[in-house]
Amino acid sequence: MPSLGSIDTSAVNKFLGKLTVETVCSSLLILITCIIIIKLVTHILRRILKHTPLDARLEKFLLTGIRVVLYVITIIIVAQSLGVPTTSLIALMSVGALAVSLAVQGMLSNVAGGMMLLTSRPISLGDYVEVAGVSGFVHEIGILYTKLDGIDGESIMLPNSSISSERITNYTALGRRRIALSIGASYDAAIEDVRTALNDAIAHTDGLLTDPVPEVRVNAYLDSSIEYHVYAWCPAENYRVLRQVLTEQVKIAFDQYGIEIPYNHLNVHIMHDSTLKLEKKV
Repeated sequence: MPSLGSIDTSAVNKFLGKLTVETVCSSLLILITCIIIIKLVTHILRRILKHTPLDARLEKFLLTGIRVVLYVITIIIVAQSLGVPTTSLIALMSVGALAVSLAVQGMLSNVAGGMMLLTSRPISLGDYVEVAGVSGFVHEIGILYTKLDGIDGESIMLPNSSISSERITNYTALGRRRIALSIGASYDAAIEDVRTALNDAIAHTDGLLTDPVPEVRVNAYLDSSIEYHVYAWCPAENYRVLRQVLTEQVKIAFDQYGIEIPYNHLNVHIMHDSTLKLEKKV
């Protein structure tokens, strides 16, 4: 009974016996032709993709994938020209591709998420976004991960699969943001006086937009104060600073107009029996 080594040797010898100079030359010519065709196809595709709105990184990824597929087809064609059974070769490649895809399933989901981000472009570099429970400025959009720069200086790396499956809030995509403040004023202050003071605070906050026009509205009558809402628009990149400045200007304006902002008081009453009675008063 022949051994495994003798079977392999006989198979190799049988394969080598089929090789001729014409076969090798023909296979070599096919290989060169396929390589030229691959280079020509990738060059044409590269020129076509440059006229599309696709991101440069996505273009590179697509070209690499197409090039890999074309080279695999080239290997099969050349092997068939040499007389190698391509059925077994294709089956082996299929099993290998399946094993690799299962091993890198998470990575492939990130790649799919990255392709979605680069194609639909819900976020761009420099945007301030909130996604997957975190927020920050978009620093980099990669094929696998997206990097955010937090407002406190932290660097946040998010897998693209989580971004593509979560709700994305882009605060800077429209170029402007609305500042909304809730201010409580005493019932003793006339509504028109409070509105005048709040408009004065808006006027003294440099950088706010005049279109849309800022608004001051009475929102609710609370237990100890009247609640006013202040709405003002500003450039998206200046939102945090201008919100703080406007909040400060509201207190300055209220002091100038003599308008009180109600707050909790604690009154202490001394009784005749030397005991203390505490009364919380708003």
